[in-house]
Amino acid sequence: MQHKPSMKTQVRKRDENLLFLRRWFKNPKALGSVVPSSVALAEFICKHVTLGEDDYVVEIGAGTGRFTKSLIQAGLPVDRIFLVELDPEMCRFLKQALPMVTVIEGDATNLENLLPAEILGKVSTVISGIPLINLSAEIQSAIAKACFSVLAESGSLLQFTYGPISPLSAKRLGLKKDRLGHVLLNFPPAIIWRYQRLGLQDIPKKKNAPFAKLLKFKRSLNFGKS
Repeated sequence: MQHKPSMKTQVRKRDENLLFLRRWFKNPKALGSVVPSSVALAEFICKHVTLGEDDYVVEIGAGTGRFTKSLIQAGLPVDRIFLVELDPEMCRFLKQALPMVTVIEGDATNLENLLPAEILGKVSTVISGIPLINLSAEIQSAIAKACFSVLAESGSLLQFTYGPISPLSAKRLGLKKDRLGHVLLNFPPAIIWRYQRLGLQDIPKKKNAPFAKLLKFKRSLNFGKS
């Protein structure tokens, strides 16, 4: 028998979509899309998150928490997730929708001062929902530098965009870039990029077997989809 979303879930999704649309009308460049990211995009991002025993995941431009929900459903401990969002109304929504997760209101260019000192250098992955392509090169550089100031040496910045070109100039920033793939089941269709420090091939990568197995198990059961 097919599972039907509860009335509470339907209302929450409606509120989420209305909030996103309202914020988009106020500042289109800050969001990049009129609707939140799809479950398909969130799951694609999830499977490229690495996590060791002492690692953390940070989301910048967390929006309404679509990626966060997929991370939690995939088995990521909530005390390992930190959300950073600039928009006050989005922050209020995140705190109500995900009360178990740490939500920080602030500018992503100031990550080193926003996040707890004890997690600096222990962040394995930063997931960016910020439409970097809409920002100036100066702000793009400031955000990228802020991300790598908190990332572990082998850490990754995951960024999705709606165009075919990398939203960051990896060469100018001294980074390695990889095009991970695209997700058509998103509006607009998205391309996902991963940025890492140059010379990463010389750095032993941490094993993330427990989290990878949970992600594989989730995908095999199609868990979390209604």
